[in-house]
Amino acid sequence: MSWPSELPGNSVQRAVNAHAHLTLERSGSAAIAAWQAQRLSELVQWLLKHVPWWRDRLGLRFNLHDWSSVPVLSRYTLRNMVATRGSAAVPDHHGAVTPFFLAGPPGSPARFFTTAFSQILVDHAFYADHRRQGRNPYAIQACISEDIPPHDGTHIAIAASLETGTGMQALRAHGQFTKAEHLQWLSSVRPAFLTTTPAWLEVALDAAQKQGLPLAEVRQILTYGATVPASLRSKARQQLGASVRHRYTCLECGPLAFQCPRSDDHFHVAVGNAMLEIVNDEGKLMPEGVRGRVLVTALHQYATPLLRYDVGDSAAQHAQCAGCGLAVPTLSHLVQNE
Repeated sequence: MSWPSELPGNSVQRAVNAHAHLTLERSGSAAIAAWQAQRLSELVQWLLKHVPWWRDRLGLRFNLHDWSSVPVLSRYTLRNMVATRGSAAVPDHHGAVTPFFLAGPPGSPARFFTTAFSQILVDHAFYADHRRQGRNPYAIQACISEDIPPHDGTHIAIAASLETGTGMQALRAHGQFTKAEHLQWLSSVRPAFLTTTPAWLEVALDAAQKQGLPLAEVRQILTYGATVPASLRSKARQQLGASVRHRYTCLECGPLAFQCPRSDDHFHVAVGNAMLEIVNDEGKLMPEGVRGRVLVTALHQYATPLLRYDVGDSAAQHAQCAGCGLAVPTLSHLVQNE
């Protein structure tokens, strides 16, 4: 391939989608609300017409003015729904339907379904975060995770690719090596970015300090899972010279919010992927800035629809980000249930 005369179609689509995610985020509250309302209307109309069990749940005469009356979807209910119904019918442009099996807290889904189209949008929402945070996506990236399957050798290597828009990736199974071995490996790979959980990061940094183990310099640490305490952010800066950039995610939906690039305490809702509500125990909206339960509505997840899905986390929501001033729905006081 010669650039710029030839460019893979997937590469172009990824760049366009990433730009669209960021443009929507920066378009202002009214434009975001209108765009999300349109996507939600399309999803609901599809469910009413093509998915009988969701039609029964919503009611045949349902319209979006009755949104607050939609029953909160618990993890237990979703688990049973998927087990008995399987995948919902999806629009033709969504392509192949794929099942995902997962482990999680008691009552969480044992599996869910997604489509090729949904997965592309999720992947490109994550890709957009590279631009949001000023990362070079072609720099070396490392990942230490329980989600990486057992492997031969020191890690799973994924070559840099213009097609996927990433540099070399080195993936390593969390439980296959000791903390010291992981840290030694990071020093040899010397990644620009490391993806891992806050729990592993804290344990590894404490072990390194206690045992005097050398540490590689990392520019950013991309965390997921539990909330990142301020003390851990401070340790990462002191010991690795790295800032932590947390990504609030849900396996069944994908990204829910990304840390503001100018604040450790605020998270821009991934408005191109999901609509979030903060409610009390009765499912009623909380006032702005008051913490409550997080409900997720996945705007592109048709195979396993998620409407007002209670993920077990809590946060407060604001119409504007206090960290950077952007008029985008923003979370603070986020507490995640691993």
